[in-house]
Amino acid sequence: MKKTCKRLLVSLMAAATLFSLAACSGGSNQPASTGTPASTSPDGATLDFPKQDITLIVPYAAGGTTDLLARALTTQLSDDLGVNVIVQNVEGGGGTTGTSQAVNSKADGYTLAICSNGGYLINPEINEVGYTWETTTPICIVSEIPIALGVAASSPYETLQDLIDAAAAAPGSVTYVSPGANSTPHLLVAAVGQQAGVQWNHSPNSSSPAAIAELIGGHIDAVSVNLPTFKSSTNDGSVRLLAVTGDERNPSYPDVPTFKELGYDFPASVYFCIVGPADMDPAVAQCLSDAVGAAMENADVQDSFTKLDFPMSFTSSEDFAARIPEDFALYEGILKDLGVLS
Repeated sequence: MKKTCKRLLVSLMAAATLFSLAACSGGSNQPASTGTPASTSPDGATLDFPKQDITLIVPYAAGGTTDLLARALTTQLSDDLGVNVIVQNVEGGGGTTGTSQAVNSKADGYTLAICSNGGYLINPEINEVGYTWETTTPICIVSEIPIALGVAASSPYETLQDLIDAAAAAPGSVTYVSPGANSTPHLLVAAVGQQAGVQWNHSPNSSSPAAIAELIGGHIDAVSVNLPTFKSSTNDGSVRLLAVTGDERNPSYPDVPTFKELGYDFPASVYFCIVGPADMDPAVAQCLSDAVGAAMENADVQDSFTKLDFPMSFTSSEDFAARIPEDFALYEGILKDLGVLS
């Protein structure tokens, strides 16, 4: 049954016994027992949304981290919203091509992007990509994930220090791949190299699975990506992790040291967020945020996140918007330290 987000007027008399009614209710005016919580509006207007399918653009290749995350959400979102939420992969530009397409679409809530903080905050600061975070509507954050640096199991590098020593002995000889130029995984290793006084050779690759295939094939020395991307290759023993971000060791990889304990205290993580065009109706943005939050409470969605090793860390539209300036200032400072920005 189709469920729509509704803003309902609550009179002063009714407010004595009722708080707020449910949004994303059924076709009648009765609040749904499940689904998205309601927002209230002093004008009492009905928000007839959604009325058509929603496109969720993944700005990376199918099968990668962002794609898997999107697909873990869309089935339940489709059920809850009563319309199809369709994943569309639009690669290129280190995650900016698809994001730009979404945030420059009509601001009606029917075209969104799910992207990383690198494509959302960092790349637009460096390159002209057709948007900045200030020209978007933040919907929500769905997961915040550590970054790991890995080498092939056959690699001679047993530790991060081994990799650093090799780069020091032959500057530019050690090649690592990240999901994109100036992505958070790229900046992490660049910052480590700067602190260690070594020069890495960086090669961006928008497809994390392809990067790991290159690694296992012996074509590159290391890969810096989101920790869950390494799940299958660490399980089968084809990849060895050298370090992971975080204040403490990751419980899934208790034998892998943190960058922090190795002396490289870089406050890095990758978070995945859903964003839309600027000037969206705030009620539509809130409806979508609430719908994602409700979907993430579903047991099947939670099971999918667990199997993918994605921490569930939902942040609402309001809280996400409040967080962005601080995150932006952090990455801007790092880019200046690395000489990427003046």
